[in-house]
Amino acid sequence: MSLRTEAESPARPVASTAQGTLFHGDATVFLRALPERSVRLVVTSPWFTGPCEPSSQDPTSPAFGDWLDHYLAEMERVLLPDGSVVLETGGAWARDRPVRTVQHYAALSRLLERGDWYLLQEFYWYNPGLLEVNEEYEERRFNRLHDCVTTWFWLSRSPDAPADTRRVRGFQNHLTHPFGNFLALSDSWADQPYLEAAGERRSRADLDRFPVAAPLYFIRLLTEEGEHVVDPFAGIGSTALAAEKAGRRWSCNDISAAAISIAKQRIDTFRK
Repeated sequence: MSLRTEAESPARPVASTAQGTLFHGDATVFLRALPERSVRLVVTSPWFTGPCEPSSQDPTSPAFGDWLDHYLAEMERVLLPDGSVVLETGGAWARDRPVRTVQHYAALSRLLERGDWYLLQEFYWYNPGLLEVNEEYEERRFNRLHDCVTTWFWLSRSPDAPADTRRVRGFQNHLTHPFGNFLALSDSWADQPYLEAAGERRSRADLDRFPVAAPLYFIRLLTEEGEHVVDPFAGIGSTALAAEKAGRRWSCNDISAAAISIAKQRIDTFRK
């Protein structure tokens, strides 16, 4: 996940390895530059609310779906016919009242109603570090609980998108069924140099991150060595590191200069 703005900016390469390239720029511009039918997997965490202000008066706002649609159109263009998209997305707390919004369900429902995408499965990630409730309700009024699960949606234009569950058997799922879709994914050695460097730093780019194990799980499940993995909202570069570790080709991008700076440092450190 990353800081997002809607400003159009060119996707500029800022770091590369033998397997992939990190870009800084607008996600749409980045996706448009990728060749058609070249990508096996898009795994990403778009802005949960898009450009919309979460409101209790409009909890299923179609504006989020409108915002997401133009990215999905570009993902469809670059994906192989049986390629996969895995989105980490969820509801948000309304700004005006302690209630949830579900614009992500409205967007997914609209997408599936069109009949050209399939929802193949949901995955539930135990992630206590994200989606904190407004402290007014959690720590002062004590009438709402801390969010600790986010959802990943596996989508494809084919009901027969290739996958091999044997590649993720028991992958960090020591608390769950070895083939279960409740994921206990946490930081690993691949995250350690970043964690040590970050120290007490708590910037937005640091907060909006997931461990390398999260994209690595889906990369193992849905791709084979040498195939192309893309993340247009790459934040501080966890997907790039996961693809590098798994031996997949990759292209990752983010519009946040702060996030890209951290991602570049992580990639440079990983290569040493």
